Amino acid sequence: MREETPVTNRQKVFLGALLIFLVGANMRTAITIVPPILTNIQNTFSMPEWFLGSLTTIPLICFGILSPTVTYFIKRFGILPVTIVDLLLLTVGNFIRVYSFTSLLCGTILIGGGIAMLNVLAPTLVSYLFPMKIGTYTGMYVFALSLSSSVSAGFSAVISHLITWQTMIQFVSVIPVITIIVALVLRSSGKKTTVKKAKRNSLNPEVKGSVWKRPLAWALGGFMGLQSLLFYSILTWLPPILMASGINQNTAGYLLGLLQLVALPISFVVPRIISSVAKQSIMIWTISGLFIVGLGSLMLAGQSFWFAVIACILLGLSTNIAFSEAMTLFSLKTRTPNATASVSGMGQSFGYLLAATGPMICGWMHGLTTNWFAVLIFLLLVTIVMTFVGLLVDRKEYVFEK
Repeated sequence: MREETPVTNRQKVFLGALLIFLVGANMRTAITIVPPILTNIQNTFSMPEWFLGSLTTIPLICFGILSPTVTYFIKRFGILPVTIVDLLLLTVGNFIRVYSFTSLLCGTILIGGGIAMLNVLAPTLVSYLFPMKIGTYTGMYVFALSLSSSVSAGFSAVISHLITWQTMIQFVSVIPVITIIVALVLRSSGKKTTVKKAKRNSLNPEVKGSVWKRPLAWALGGFMGLQSLLFYSILTWLPPILMASGINQNTAGYLLGLLQLVALPISFVVPRIISSVAKQSIMIWTISGLFIVGLGSLMLAGQSFWFAVIACILLGLSTNIAFSEAMTLFSLKTRTPNATASVSGMGQSFGYLLAATGPMICGWMHGLTTNWFAVLIFLLLVTIVMTFVGLLVDRKEYVFEK
């Protein structure tokens, strides 16, 4: 019988870290590349205006529907095989969505399915591969997520003018392909222990009791959903808001890129801070304050370009820190990879279904009022609710705790 060539632990650590980084790079790129070129897509396919918000909302609905299924697939097939299949969905969906209105819809659904599972897999991979360094490696994929989404959001409008938006979007498929290769190498290198096998180990027991009956899981899901609602609403409508303030399309795209880029220096640090403190209230209040001042500055963008810059900086910090908080808590509030996958799946299912309403509500409110002020007031109210839901996470140390 042929034996596989063993590799050193250092190589496994490198491959595991690289996989987590690349998974992070896939988690938003296919979505954040779209808002700056919404007008291009609409003109190419003669799309109805109401459908524009759906290009963000459809993936969020997929996140909500498919997230609970990830735990089953992980237990049935293992973490790495499920990761590879998810990346294949993302690759195919991204590649086909440029050909017609129908292919755009089908591709967006596939992208939503792929990213939905990656969202759950990311904290599970960290808990599985690096259980003693959750903060460090959560910071790694948040950093990759912020870097890739800032580049895609900031330069998609400019690049689309040079090589067409269709070619640009298809080129993004290279990222999941590279990630698949790394996952295959890691799997073949001997890192074949999966949650399915590990569940027999007393260190990773089966989850007992329904996660849907755990109050802390609902608090985590609520915070996840509300911060996602804020992020995806801002992501979808920030360029139109800025353009309504007199800023041209390319500059609006650059500012959206700035929103993603500004948090890069703290992406590694924030999850480590979150994982090192006993209570999260200070971080929750900090996130809330950044959102409130950022949205307030956006209201004044028409008065001065610099208010727009300040708004993008503060909203970039707030959305990044809030996402780091939500994803780190899934690992911190559970004891095993099985529990992490269960809570992450439940929290993201409820959370993303809630978040999916955001871009649509904002679009509906703008159509009703023909201005963006009411939309920004709505987002401020969501911020207040998110703050109080986030403060509930300190009530218990673990989700599955008697």
